[in-house]
Amino acid sequence: MTGHPCREKLSLQQIQDLARVDPKYQEMTQDEKDELLHALTEYQALKNMSIHATNSAVACDAQSMLEHVFKILDGLALHSSIYVCLFATCRHVYDSSQPFWYGTDNVMDIWEDVMDLEPDEIIHKLKQWACMHGKNIKECNSVEGMQQTCACILNSGVVTKKKI
Repeated sequence: MTGHPCREKLSLQQIQDLARVDPKYQEMTQDEKDELLHALTEYQALKNMSIHATNSAVACDAQSMLEHVFKILDGLALHSSIYVCLFATCRHVYDSSQPFWYGTDNVMDIWEDVMDLEPDEIIHKLKQWACMHGKNIKECNSVEGMQQTCACILNSGVVTKKKI
């Protein structure tokens, strides 16, 4: 797969096309295929766990991944008629990524109509909460800690709005 500038980003289809015509990938034994698959899986795992050099790299990765998730959620909503709302933010106070909220169809209306909250207000509170709790990563990552926090949030401010 030579003839391309270093670090050039190719689509999956382009990579597959290059692999099909590269002679070194044509007659691989099963052991060679397994070894290549193991190396690719290991690289992917390492990349998923890697640390970013800058906050802007984190923001770029977060936005890219969330856009991918949004497309998946749109497809899921289209094919299974589900409603999804998603709020996302980073927990580091100096992080340059913006908090996101996303909803399929008109699901975000529930926050305004039933809970009397704007999605922007919710995401702002989520960002504050995440920065405050970002000090203790083990506490944030525990299921018990998340259950307690969710129960506290739900019990403290859920208000229904009656329509007349």
